[in-house]
Amino acid sequence: MAEHLQPLQAMQSTPDSLQSVYTRYADFKHSFAYKGESLYSLIFQRNKDKIRIRKEKFAVKNLRKIIDATFHLSSKIGFQAMSLRDLSTETGLSMGGLYSSISSKETIAIIVKDVVALVCEDIVEESRQQQDPAIALEMLVRGYLYASTLMQHWFYFLYFETRSLPPVDQEQSKNIELTQVEEIEKRIKQLVLKQTKLSTSADACHKSEFVATMTLSLIQERYLKPWKYHQVEKTIDEYADNCLQLIYRATCVEE
Repeated sequence: MAEHLQPLQAMQSTPDSLQSVYTRYADFKHSFAYKGESLYSLIFQRNKDKIRIRKEKFAVKNLRKIIDATFHLSSKIGFQAMSLRDLSTETGLSMGGLYSSISSKETIAIIVKDVVALVCEDIVEESRQQQDPAIALEMLVRGYLYASTLMQHWFYFLYFETRSLPPVDQEQSKNIELTQVEEIEKRIKQLVLKQTKLSTSADACHKSEFVATMTLSLIQERYLKPWKYHQVEKTIDEYADNCLQLIYRATCVEE
C-alpha cells in the first residue's frame, strides 16, 4: 500500500454495510454504509496522518468537495488533464485548502481505489459466510451490482484511472477485478458440484472460469454505461435476476 493510505488491516472497524441476505436493491441500499458523511469520515479516519486539517468536520467537508469535483472534472476533461488549479476553481477551495486535505492528485486516485477495495472485500466476506453456494453466488452478483450502482462514480473512475496510480496501487486495483472473477468462479464450482455430484470433470464441462469472467463483464456494463439505465431502481433487480439466470443456464444448473 502506498504511503498515502493506511493498510486495509490497519482500519479499526469496517462499517456493517451488508446484510446477511439481500435480494433486492432497496434492501441493500438501506443497509449500505459507504455513503454520505459516514463514507468521508471513514476516509478521514484512515488518512489522519496525511491530512493537515485536525477537525474532522472541516476535513470531511473538504474531502467530499474534492472527490465530487474530481469525478465531475475527470468526466469532462480527464483525470490526467485535470490540475490542482482546476480542482481549486471547481471546489471553491484555495490551493492551501486543497493541500491541507490532499498532498497530490495521486492521493485522490489512491483513496478511490482503497474505498472500492473495501466495499468489494465486504461483499466477498459476506458471501463466504454463506453455507449454501447458491445464496453465496447470489450475494456476490447482487452485491457487486448493487454496490457499483450506488457508487457508480467511484467504480467508473477506478476502471479508467487505474493507470494514474503508482505501480503498487495499480496492481492492487487490478487484483480487485481478479478477485471478483475468482470468487464468482469458486461459487459457481461449488454450486455445480453440489448439484451434479461431480468432481474434476465438473469444471471442464461447465467452463466456470469463462462464465465468471462474462458475469463480471455484465456487472461492469451497468456502471460503465449508466446512460443506458435511467430508471435504476426499477431495472437493477431485474438485471441481477437475468445475470443469475444466465449463469445457471450457462453452467447447466437448476435455477
